[in-house]
Amino acid sequence: MHIHRRTLLKWLGMAVPVSFLPKAWADRTGDIRHILPTVTDTTFAISVSVAQPTNKLHLSIDGKSVSGRKMDSKGRFWSFYADRLEAAKTYQLQLSDQQGSLGEAWPLRTFPARNSEPTTFKLLAFTCAGGADGLGMPSVQFFKPHTFRQNLFDAGLQEKPDAAIAIGDHIYYDLRGKEHPSIGRNSKWLKYLSSWHFSLRYGSFNRSAPIIGTSNEDILVRIGDEQIANLYGTRFKSTPIYFVSDDHDYFENDDASSELVTFPPDNFSRMAHKTIADLYYPPLPDALRPEWNRAFGTLTYGRLFEASIYDCAGYLTVGDNAKLIPEAAEDWLISRINNSPAKHYAMVPSHPVGWTAGKWREWYPDVVAPEGFSGVVTNEVLSEVQGQLTTTASKYFWQKGWWDQHQRLLEALVKFRHGSRMIFSGDIHAQGVVDIKQSGDLRLERPVKSFLVGPVSTSDATWPSSARGITADEPGWLTNDEVLATREVNGFTIFEFEGTQALAKLFDCGGYDRSKGEDGRVQSVHEVLI
Repeated sequence: MHIHRRTLLKWLGMAVPVSFLPKAWADRTGDIRHILPTVTDTTFAISVSVAQPTNKLHLSIDGKSVSGRKMDSKGRFWSFYADRLEAAKTYQLQLSDQQGSLGEAWPLRTFPARNSEPTTFKLLAFTCAGGADGLGMPSVQFFKPHTFRQNLFDAGLQEKPDAAIAIGDHIYYDLRGKEHPSIGRNSKWLKYLSSWHFSLRYGSFNRSAPIIGTSNEDILVRIGDEQIANLYGTRFKSTPIYFVSDDHDYFENDDASSELVTFPPDNFSRMAHKTIADLYYPPLPDALRPEWNRAFGTLTYGRLFEASIYDCAGYLTVGDNAKLIPEAAEDWLISRINNSPAKHYAMVPSHPVGWTAGKWREWYPDVVAPEGFSGVVTNEVLSEVQGQLTTTASKYFWQKGWWDQHQRLLEALVKFRHGSRMIFSGDIHAQGVVDIKQSGDLRLERPVKSFLVGPVSTSDATWPSSARGITADEPGWLTNDEVLATREVNGFTIFEFEGTQALAKLFDCGGYDRSKGEDGRVQSVHEVLI
């Protein structure tokens, strides 16, 4: 029997296992660890990591090649930037290295031109997605497993948002000025056990050494791979996502005590924050200054929607002129409030406006203290303090300048912004909506709606009621109307903007009580008109 040469080659090709094929011939989708993009009307900024180091990585955008910028010492982390793109256009993207294409091509769309009038915009918002995969013990869990969080992400993406905002706490690895974390500062055995666990699993930082090119880089990558790359993967590759930092992204909780004040961040904390951001997610567009591109930026969707996004941790100051954001950032924010042409405008601070959990770095003086106590209180996380939220006691090292700045920003929003305006934020592990009617002496004739958009990874020990002994509540110096009760649930919010109309959908994904077996899928949805 005569067998044609082409037929023989075809049979042989079908019989050879993929593992024996040259790498360039095999399916290389698994070589891509994560893809996270941001866009404007004319630019793409994309962060990528690959499983194996490479000397070069290219991104083809509709056939035009853009060279990647290597962000680490080994060649696993790459950043791409492309400008002069057409507005409101879907491009086809493809990664490749010296051996050929990596994975499949995918679409990414630029935003409408800034002076255009798009008719609709849908935005996904969430907070606090970080934390080690299922970290905990049989009796208590600190962070949800990745499967729970990924089900939550997938539910949000099923709503087909045009963009997403991730509000702070992408990393939980609080060092307290040391070389590795320790959980359970009030329990010697738990402190020792957790220190041993973290140093064995990840390693111990050398705080006096650089990060890139030293053993510090390997430790940081182990942390970032687990908490960001492994979590997000490539599911957001066609959905622009805007990351803003908060306290834990500087590898610290916002603590103040006679032993340690964690903010403003020290040099190592700033270096760790910058390196994680550079490796794993793209910068914010329209940054005030190049060095502030992880802290202050804008999401602009034509003349339909604008969000001013800002970090309330990394640049805070204490003393006579204390502020949670620098004066230049405050001036920028008030200018955007006053001059934005968007039909809908949002302030997006990393720390919430309208709620308190008695934390140190808050706009508000409220602290957890025993009833009737009027002295100074240091309210640390997991300290088992008993009491209630009060402004009668004094919060250790709280700065009144933070409140004064809160008042200036809120007054600007009320006085200068006559159209649709709102605030949404994260940090406090809860979900809810309030109308702010009065703030100190400032009366709001037209209330401002403020949203807690919902956390992603919170579990048993990291709800405010467990970590601080109270649930998040109304600050003593504010008067709010409760629109949607504040609940300790994981979830996300979808904001829908259409002409002069706006609707928020708050998705409850559960997760407070592990005995219910909730897996991150949606349990209920609550709609709020804005």
